[in-house]
Amino acid sequence: MRTLALLLPFLLQDIPDHPDKLSYKRLRFEVPDPASMRVRLTTGTVAFLVEDAALPVVDLQVYLKSGSFAEPRGKEGLADLTASLMRTGGTATRAPEALDEELDFLAANLGVSMGDVTASATLSVLAKDLDRGLEILVDVLRNPAFRQDKLDVLKAQALEGLKARNDSTASIEARESNLLFYGDYPLNRLETKASVESITREDVAAFHRSAFHPSKFLVAAAGAFRKDELVRKLEAAFKDWPKDETRPLEIPKVSHAPEPGIYCFHKEGKNVNQGRVTIGHLGIDVHHPDVQAVRVMSYIFGAGGFSSRLMQKVRTEEGLAYDVRSDLRPGTSYPLVFKIQFQSKSESCVTAARLCLDELARIQKEGVREKELRDAQQFYLDAFPGFFFSTKIQTASTYAQAELLGLPEDYYRTYRERIAKLTLEDIRRVAREQLRPDRFAWVVVGNIPAIKAGDPKRPGTLADLGPVRDVPLPDPLTLERPKSP
Repeated sequence: MRTLALLLPFLLQDIPDHPDKLSYKRLRFEVPDPASMRVRLTTGTVAFLVEDAALPVVDLQVYLKSGSFAEPRGKEGLADLTASLMRTGGTATRAPEALDEELDFLAANLGVSMGDVTASATLSVLAKDLDRGLEILVDVLRNPAFRQDKLDVLKAQALEGLKARNDSTASIEARESNLLFYGDYPLNRLETKASVESITREDVAAFHRSAFHPSKFLVAAAGAFRKDELVRKLEAAFKDWPKDETRPLEIPKVSHAPEPGIYCFHKEGKNVNQGRVTIGHLGIDVHHPDVQAVRVMSYIFGAGGFSSRLMQKVRTEEGLAYDVRSDLRPGTSYPLVFKIQFQSKSESCVTAARLCLDELARIQKEGVREKELRDAQQFYLDAFPGFFFSTKIQTASTYAQAELLGLPEDYYRTYRERIAKLTLEDIRRVAREQLRPDRFAWVVVGNIPAIKAGDPKRPGTLADLGPVRDVPLPDPLTLERPKSP
């Protein structure tokens, strides 16, 4: 009887005769207010804290500006070694094995990582073990032991990794693209055998001291805690650290512009039957006023998967590439590169490249169709919550990283509004302004003689598309290139 009473309101509703006629209440997502979760501790640490009692777990992330950009010249590889040692090398009071056993006993996860301009430490622990988990995290951040035997093992592993640098066409393409587009920039200060071998325990300890301090931390946390209690715990954890007298990491501007041309990197091997091609020039960062118009234009052109123009033309219609795309993501700390990228059989690379360039000319001349614009806008509007706010910890992390990297204060609040108001003319304008074929530099990796020759069944060779320059692969351990005879 009670079940019938519960079902009665639903039974009295009109039921459509086909599922296509079902209607749903429109969902409305409001961007979370960062001010409601932001706290500044007396140590200078900024924290974004979100209570979430759905599970008895606490996720805590510590962000800071550091990474490979902060490495002294000649010590390339130091940032990664420091992060690895902090996690695997134990602390002043915990041997490495004891640290692992303690985390396993708590069913906790703890990690430390370094990127180019940011570093992070993460902790996931049951709420009942938060005090102990936080104590371990702070011990790892403040008192890493940097044991020599662990450092020796990590250096040996790093050297072995360097030997494989030229084994994969994908890794060659990524490295040579950065070298071409950014020149002498911190992104391209790559580790060598000499730099890794020169790193000492004292170097690691000094790098750690310069990077890890509560005054530089931004904390994101979500889970089963009371906000005021976690604030007190964080205050206690960070209050007694020595004064930090190091300078914050500064990100230099990119001043390099490569000479336009087609730079070819020959890779030997029986299995190298496809060429990898990157075509591009320096792009924009998130502070650019057209950042959202560029994002939507790139989605239509080549970033939108199977719906993009490049995929439709080069893969679906012509069958010349399994994967072809454009990438015009805005950089957060420095501009990223606008790229057209694809893989194709060696003999069809020229044809595929020509098709990509034709599509670029078409979007600049004709713009895009109304349906293409609507679909791209709808994708970003629908995906917006999932990109940045799908969980409570992602929400806290989104705002912590935004403050760390200096994103515009209204970036997320106006994100959807700026996309929704874009017009067809906006897309055509940014395609003309931001895509500059006259500045294109190419990275081509693979069987270069076969790629240069093109397809005998189709007109054109690589030289028809621009000046071709052969560049020898560098020694994987020294990064020195053979001199021309």
